This record gives sequence, C-alpha cells and structure tokens, in this order.
Amino acid sequence: MSKYVGARPDEVFVGNVETAKGIPEYLSELKTVRLGDQALDIDGNKLSPAKYRPMFIGRSEHDAHHRIMMRKTFPNQREW
Repeated sequence: MSKYVGARPDEVFVGNVETAKGIPEYLSELKTVRLGDQALDIDGNKLSPAKYRPMFIGRSEHDAHHRIMMRKTFPNQREW
C-alpha cells in the first residue's frame, strides 16, 4: 500500500502495530523501519494513535523484511 497516510515516497507500509509494543524486536536488524503517526483500518478509517500506529520500511529493505517474515512464519524451512 504505497499511498498509505504518512508513507514517504521510498517506503512500503508493512502493517499496523500496537503503540505500546512499538517496533517488533525481530525487525531490529532493519535500518529503515519506523512508525508513522496515523494508522488506518482495512476500510480506511482512522484508528486511535494511542492504540495503533502504522509501520513502514524503506523499499531498499523490502527483500530483507520478506526473508525475516518468512523465517518467522515458516521456521523449519532452511531456505529463509
């Protein structure tokens, strides 16, 4: 979703996160990961920033993010 509210031109939206939890530890190796200001639900309605914020990564780290998420989703696969 490249037109997500708050996304910079070189960023990709990767999901909403709970504000209290912040950026997940397993993404700490990414240098471009950041939280935006206003999360939206699937219908484009604003979510409370006190509860949720959007998470973005730079397009340059999209492949790295994909590998991290595949390792997390399929931990027994050796290819990730």
